[in-house]
Amino acid sequence: MNTHFLSLLQQYYPVDLQHFGRRSQKTKDRKVHDRHPKPSAWNVHKFGGSSFENSASYEFVANLINKFDGKNLVVVSALSGITNHLYAVCRKAKITDNWLQSEEWNSLVTRIANTIKSRLGNSSSGFKEIQRFAADLIYLIEVLSRMSSSSLEDQESIEQLVVGYGEIWSARLLTHTMRDDYHRSAAFLDAREVLVVKQTGTKIDVCWNLTKERLKKWFYNCRWCDVLIVTGFIARNVDTDLPITLKRNGSDFSATIFSVLTKANSVTIWKDVDGMYTADPKKNPDAQFIPEQTYEEAEEASRRGAFVIQADCIEPAKTFGIPIFLRNCFNLECPGTRIGHPLPKEDESLINDTLYSSSGEATEDHLLESIQNQRRSSSSHYTPPLSEEPRILEIIV
Repeated sequence: MNTHFLSLLQQYYPVDLQHFGRRSQKTKDRKVHDRHPKPSAWNVHKFGGSSFENSASYEFVANLINKFDGKNLVVVSALSGITNHLYAVCRKAKITDNWLQSEEWNSLVTRIANTIKSRLGNSSSGFKEIQRFAADLIYLIEVLSRMSSSSLEDQESIEQLVVGYGEIWSARLLTHTMRDDYHRSAAFLDAREVLVVKQTGTKIDVCWNLTKERLKKWFYNCRWCDVLIVTGFIARNVDTDLPITLKRNGSDFSATIFSVLTKANSVTIWKDVDGMYTADPKKNPDAQFIPEQTYEEAEEASRRGAFVIQADCIEPAKTFGIPIFLRNCFNLECPGTRIGHPLPKEDESLINDTLYSSSGEATEDHLLESIQNQRRSSSSHYTPPLSEEPRILEIIV
């Protein structure tokens, strides 16, 4: 076994090679925040690479999620730049057998190990996670060592497998942070275990029935969780049963898919901008903020080059009438842009009053509860908007 990379890990944790691949004979019951959280629909959140710049970012995101009531499903991207780094390792492995000594590989190992150490320290969670990371590296070495001698088709499959590990490492780290720092009943879900898709050319279609069945089985052992951390960007190919990526803006697509599967109240895509604008606000200071759009308007804006969300990512939420909120995780006072079916005027004003509160911490749960209370006291002839029509999928949990 080539242990060159393990010398890097020794700087952070005493890695024991003899334990790799073995299951612990003793298991301990983990204390959970609440095995029977208050029943409510899920709220889905998605955080992209811009939200994960370094180890401190995971504390920031965990603190934000902890502010939301009810059950929260969080779709995460890789640590900023890691996906591109993994692609670079794959390119190196295609052209040389000495990729293991390359700068691309060594810097990847160092950055991830350093992030784990910085976030989890010398805790038991930190030690377990660095062992998992080392085991991942052993597996990746085995896979990447076959890259240069493989066919073009097999090289593509290997690359699809390898680049998804950025999301896996990121999701596991956030799960540990939610458990250790906030004592939440957090569970980690590798989306490749449940999300099955079919690729036709560049188009990705979700195999809804098969995915729904797999997710139900997965939830059977995790009914206790009130925070579910899910890997974005990755899924499983129904034709080959191999890992596959969801291409550009894949994590946004993952978020809207899981919002449908869990019949969520809403899906919030957290960005480093306040929402939709008439132009790129980073390039055009005269760009005007757009507080609300229909699904069709957002899809058309995407086709005309809007960078905030892609039309393909909107489709699942549009089909089942789930509102999408584009918000800035660094500017919570801004309510962001709501994408969905048009709301009645009384609901639109209530949204503005609720989201522009001085605290800047209004949640979709609070918003929906306020709207529902207002409707109970209004006329019995009230007709709900399309977004409240019964959804096709049955509730999974």
